[in-house]
Amino acid sequence: MGSLGKLVWGSRDNPEMFKLTSGVLYEVNPAAKVSRKCIFQDAELCIRRTDVEFQYQLVAQRVFEEGEDELAASGDDADELDDERAFLIGVELKFTPTVVELAHGFKWVDMATEEGAMEYEYIVEDATANKPTRDAFALAVARCAWERRARRPYSQAAEAEIKAMLAQAEDDQLERMLSSVQIDDDDIAAAVADYDNVEQVPPPPPPAAAPTARKRGAKAHKAPKWELPAAPKEIPTGEVVVSILGEFYMFDAQTAVFTQVATEVALTVIETDKFTYWMNVASDERSYVAQLIEPEMNAVFNHDHRSLIWNYFDDSGKAYSFSVVSADDKHYEALHQGMTRAAYETLNRDPWHKVNEASQDYLLDAGEEDNDMMDVPEDWDSDGEHGSDGEGESEDGGDEPLAAPPSKEEVVEVSDDDDNTESESEGESESEGESEEVEVKVESESESEEDESEAESDGEDEIDQIFRRAPVPDNVKTTLTAGAEAAAEESSDEEDESDKSEEESDEDEDEEESSNVGAGGQGAKNSMLAVGYKHDRSFVVRGSRIGVFRLGENDDIEFDTTINRIDDTHGTEFTPSSVMLHEQDSSMVLQNRDRPHELYRMDLEYGKVVEEWKVHEDIPTVSIAPNTKYSQMTGDKTLVGLSHNMLYRIDPRVGGDNMVVQNELQSYATKSHFTAAATTESGAIAVGSGKGEIRLFDRLGVRAKTTLPALGEAILGIDVTSDGRYVVATCKTYLLLIDTKLPSDAAGKTGFQKAFPQAQKPAPRRLQLRPEHVVYMAAPISFTPAKFNQSPDGNHSEKTIVTSTGPFVITWNLRRALGTGRGDAYHIKQYADVVVADNFRFGQDRSIVVTLPNDVQCVKRSQLAKPTRESLMIRTPARTSLLSGGDGVVNSPF
Repeated sequence: MGSLGKLVWGSRDNPEMFKLTSGVLYEVNPAAKVSRKCIFQDAELCIRRTDVEFQYQLVAQRVFEEGEDELAASGDDADELDDERAFLIGVELKFTPTVVELAHGFKWVDMATEEGAMEYEYIVEDATANKPTRDAFALAVARCAWERRARRPYSQAAEAEIKAMLAQAEDDQLERMLSSVQIDDDDIAAAVADYDNVEQVPPPPPPAAAPTARKRGAKAHKAPKWELPAAPKEIPTGEVVVSILGEFYMFDAQTAVFTQVATEVALTVIETDKFTYWMNVASDERSYVAQLIEPEMNAVFNHDHRSLIWNYFDDSGKAYSFSVVSADDKHYEALHQGMTRAAYETLNRDPWHKVNEASQDYLLDAGEEDNDMMDVPEDWDSDGEHGSDGEGESEDGGDEPLAAPPSKEEVVEVSDDDDNTESESEGESESEGESEEVEVKVESESESEEDESEAESDGEDEIDQIFRRAPVPDNVKTTLTAGAEAAAEESSDEEDESDKSEEESDEDEDEEESSNVGAGGQGAKNSMLAVGYKHDRSFVVRGSRIGVFRLGENDDIEFDTTINRIDDTHGTEFTPSSVMLHEQDSSMVLQNRDRPHELYRMDLEYGKVVEEWKVHEDIPTVSIAPNTKYSQMTGDKTLVGLSHNMLYRIDPRVGGDNMVVQNELQSYATKSHFTAAATTESGAIAVGSGKGEIRLFDRLGVRAKTTLPALGEAILGIDVTSDGRYVVATCKTYLLLIDTKLPSDAAGKTGFQKAFPQAQKPAPRRLQLRPEHVVYMAAPISFTPAKFNQSPDGNHSEKTIVTSTGPFVITWNLRRALGTGRGDAYHIKQYADVVVADNFRFGQDRSIVVTLPNDVQCVKRSQLAKPTRESLMIRTPARTSLLSGGDGVVNSPF
């Protein structure tokens, strides 16, 4: 048995333990018109080790012909690519041998599908998998099932224990299969002799399956002391809200797996003061965690795994990810409800018992990671899914290949390496990032280089340096200033010295000018982004200046010009608190935080504020939105305004001191703390509040058709698809994706048009970063307002969401998030500095405009990749800039 385990179980470094390299995967559904459907014509079947001890997956993977994977990833239907099916191994899988038309193979049942039980068959080629090999594979699957049930290595199994497991198996064929397997170690060694060089695939993470019953007082598996944070100095006391038993795990950043710390702990939620809650985790031996319950915990619940995963930051700011797997379903339900109540009361300062039952269910559903999958529009299921812009999708590859809906036990992975396709994509993206990042032209108003150098503080070369202060990659072409050209002419041996000289000179100029600059000078940073549809212009706000950038056909970005100073109509310089493009991109509407009762219209052709709109002397406007989603492309003069408790139309044509259209004003008696609004193509409005509520209006001047309860965190931004079907709301630590379609309405109406029945509130999908990923990112999450890609042509081509946190740009594929029920399946790209704003290029999702404090870039979406340890760990220059506040990369010469 020992040698068998070594051969089949393989090395801990290789998650794939046993593989059948050639076969065909079928889906069998007797009730369907086609009862036996071929899923993968050429497939491998392997046993894969997971990060959780005694947990294994049966994985069927599509085998690509040479070059086929790259072609599939770059095509228009890249999002439709289905290349893997994974199943948690247990007795409920009913894994048995089968024979179909004289061909041998295996069959099993997946109980975790939306349609109920689904049967699969894997038919092998006898030439590549003879009977000893098939028997060895079947035996290995059975041993994995035993280990999952017994939570012990198979080598410790007694004959009685094996018989007990087989007696409980749901399919008696499994028992007959195991009893009939007669095979010795030498046969197995011959069958798997060529398996040593199998390609590694990243393991799927976190604590997954249900623990079995265990003895009270069981001793903990001690992790190395340096891995665990120091034991809490003080344990908060108060009224116990809930206390449950479970297993305690910690994410090990070195090995990228969850390590069991203790086989039994008590997790206790305590109310220490009114609306103040702490969570304690302790075993009989020691206390592990005493933590205030707050949004930075980034808590993730999973009903199928009965687990809670969260982040913890120690006094030094070091990030950890812990997990407790509840002892049973009752313990899990108590934990879920107790933690949800504590989080709700902490953020809302209101008792949980005042929330009606339907709203409580809504809040509980929102906190779980594996709710039932949302409906996906039918036309999205076709192979000819519309691209964002209808063309060019194959050029950049679109999104990563869309994996098959994973089993509920599978979670997005953190690994040193992704699979072939993804690692190649990531490598290509890095090289492309150097060669294709941006081509910048610094334009001067003067033809004379000497005059240009002398008047540098007023020239556009200086303006470009202000907005874009980042190192230039070796193969990026630039038009340089006279001083820089001289430096560039130095020999290659002296390039390092030249770079140093330029940097010192640039820093000296910054120091000389810093005492004389106003709101838009060198002391200011890029802060806001507005992406135009006309002439592919993007506008970046930097203090009281606005930089204008032009996007080229190849997604390169070039500095165009600058609006040097923003003054109101009285000549007073100010820094806008928000900007919105208006009237076919000919105007920009600006807000001044110091004068909330007024708006300003800037004529972008002249680069000056030409109108001051006195909205209302008694109504301070906190946010504005276009009249309809694509009013920006029309000559529409009106817009939507928000105060803390009012929603209204602003019509500048009215003139005078009151531009609010009275019959299109809706006010609420209590302060609703409205924070953000977005409109659909028909003019319906979604409004978020500081309390976390979301209201859906079909038009202005009436009360909301639907009000969705607050989860607690403030809504920082909100966006909606053109047809109003989906809403994405941004909170600090997560996004909420909501399907507004009424489930029982035959006409397909949404919550904008008709109120949801009290018992049928939509289950929100929570899009958040995995707590174990946050360990590598080394900082709490703080999302920028998320946006859908714009789709003025309709036809459901809004298919991607973009946001950022710290130096990371992140995208979610809308179809994948809806169709797989996975809110953590995202792609990511790290930058050298904090990302302050980001949005898709207008009318497509192929490229993203990214604004850093001192740089503006355009990145192809295909350059974002699945998160890996390397892509998530903060690079040294960025870490210095982010944590110390120093200039670092920012002040490097352009």
